[in-house]
Amino acid sequence: MEMNRDQAQSERDRMADEHPEATWLVAEQQPGDWAVVRVGIPSSAARVESTEERPAHTEDAPSTQTRNMPGLNF
Repeated sequence: MEMNRDQAQSERDRMADEHPEATWLVAEQQPGDWAVVRVGIPSSAARVESTEERPAHTEDAPSTQTRNMPGLNF
């Protein structure tokens, strides 16, 4: 079933209302041909936020490039 973007967005909204346990996205399949896609992530999982604290950034910490260099252990 070919749909334009507005039709696909309306269908996505309908599917999200009918199946709130899933995550629904609108995706362009080919130029001008849009579809509704069910993603394998439960909608509640997409909104979970971490309660863990991030470590403080330090200026003397090795850079990502340095940490990823072969032979160096940090």
